[in-house]
Amino acid sequence: MLKPKRKITRKEIKRDPFLETIDKLENSFEKNKKTFLNIVLAIIAGVFIVNFLINKQNKKNIDSNSALGVAMLAFENKDYDNAKFQFESIISEFQGTTAFGAANFYLGKIYFESNEFVKSESFLNNFISYADTEILYFGAVKMLTHIAMENNEYDKAIELLDNALKTLSKNDIIELKLIKTLVLNDQGKIDKAKSLLDEIMLEKKLPRHLKQKSEEIIGMM
Repeated sequence: MLKPKRKITRKEIKRDPFLETIDKLENSFEKNKKTFLNIVLAIIAGVFIVNFLINKQNKKNIDSNSALGVAMLAFENKDYDNAKFQFESIISEFQGTTAFGAANFYLGKIYFESNEFVKSESFLNNFISYADTEILYFGAVKMLTHIAMENNEYDKAIELLDNALKTLSKNDIIELKLIKTLVLNDQGKIDKAKSLLDEIMLEKKLPRHLKQKSEEIIGMM
């Protein structure tokens, strides 16, 4: 014979853990409604601000790349006065973009090729501190090393090369090591230069042009 179902009293319902938790949450919400509302509004505002900044940065990147295209066209056409103006405008208007770094590099290159080494070094150092393009970085290090050697700052040249050796690809590293041998040789550290050349010549699968360059430097010493 089936037992009659036991009636659940109102008192027992109130003691139900789940219902008690819901009840506590409701009471907590009622007491702190203003705080919760402020938190929600802050989150919504944060999302809008982040989206606004992202959209603003995207527009900035598009505009800066467009300006860089105009500047590069002038540079390729050897219209250097116009190119300098365009690159300088990019530096003043688009800090924090890829175009900003490139503008510093090409201004440094323009001044380097006209032997205005003080101005060139300034822009190239700005680029180095910002560099995100390996190809341009390699060129900037070579120019800065040349400037340092022109000023008889051999230790500075060595430091530039050593810092670059930590980040570049294998062939670029070998080429910079060859430049380092020339710096060491000019500095009078011939034994160190020869030791570095021996190290380079032991490289497996050394590209022909780098092997030839190494042999030429050996012949100079």
